[in-house]
Amino acid sequence: MKFIRLFTLLLIVYSFTSCKKKHTPEPEPDVTGTVYVGSDDKNLYAINATTGLKKWAFATDEAIFSSPSFVNGVVYVGSFDKKVYAVNAATGAKKWEFATDGLIFSSPYVVNGVVYIGSTDQKLYALDAATGAKKWEFAAEGSVDSSPMVVNGVVFVGSEGKKVYALDAVTGAKKWEFAMSGTSATTPTSPTFANGVVYACDFQRTLFAIDAATGAKKWEFKTEASIDSSPTVKNGLVYITSFDFKLRALDAATGIEKWQFEIGITGMSSPTVSNGFVYVGSIPGRLYAVDAVTGLKKWQLITDDMRPAMYSSLTAAEGKIYACTGEKKIYALDATTGASEWVFQTEGLINSSPCVVTASGNVYHSGVSGVQE
Repeated sequence: MKFIRLFTLLLIVYSFTSCKKKHTPEPEPDVTGTVYVGSDDKNLYAINATTGLKKWAFATDEAIFSSPSFVNGVVYVGSFDKKVYAVNAATGAKKWEFATDGLIFSSPYVVNGVVYIGSTDQKLYALDAATGAKKWEFAAEGSVDSSPMVVNGVVFVGSEGKKVYALDAVTGAKKWEFAMSGTSATTPTSPTFANGVVYACDFQRTLFAIDAATGAKKWEFKTEASIDSSPTVKNGLVYITSFDFKLRALDAATGIEKWQFEIGITGMSSPTVSNGFVYVGSIPGRLYAVDAVTGLKKWQLITDDMRPAMYSSLTAAEGKIYACTGEKKIYALDATTGASEWVFQTEGLINSSPCVVTASGNVYHSGVSGVQE
């Protein structure tokens, strides 16, 4: 009897010991934050926001101009391989992909479990964020290179057919369309929404303020050269750049110019506003921090190898500025001084804009994505 009890006790001890040996420790939570960005080298990168070291890279079949979006542990992005991807934000493993019939310049807007994204196949798609299944598609007039924005159940997006559309976010039904000026085909920039007004620029030198409810024009402002960047709205001011080498601040209600600042060639990079300053890059090799109210320069960074990419916009996140360049690099800079904290090198140009997820879980996008903080 004693032998049986002893044998039973040994079996129990052995069982616990065996279980303990097979136990795999849980991975420690990421407390560093991550920068997500695409590149012309066909990769979507996850970069440690503190050190600038690569966490993982996800390979697509063509260049990535689309700016990634992060929601609930998943990164969404489009590629020139005509596909939309959902990628596990922690591991870089693919969750699903959706094929369109055109290149994807557009950046995804994700809200209420739906991914909205445009394609050069002249369609705007609404996809189930969990599965990638198509919910609906809207046939636009011309390529949809612009990034959509969703506010109060309405999707706002532009197309190359000189149109800005307002669509029902659930059904895709058109509520209204606004015709841009100009005689040639022009792609409106990604729209921005503030206080019941949609702001969008066209390549024919005009910024439009459009009533979000009706699609009626409230006002327009003409620059001296083409506009191919998206407007940014903050604290009652609209900030735009144009190919006349200027950064402008306009009254959001009236369109009256408040100030302008000479910055050089800006390409398609949109202004970023954070903590009372406007950040914008220009060619060759300049990055400016300008007082958002007065237009006075706070600091200017000049480097030989930091030529801003033509499409990428800066992202501001908790005291840092993340800037992608035409020299295949992404910089993390101190927002107050412009001092470089780290540099990450890719194998291709970076026309995608960074999406930053901080250690505290806050998510920051650039204005070009259509997402406003």
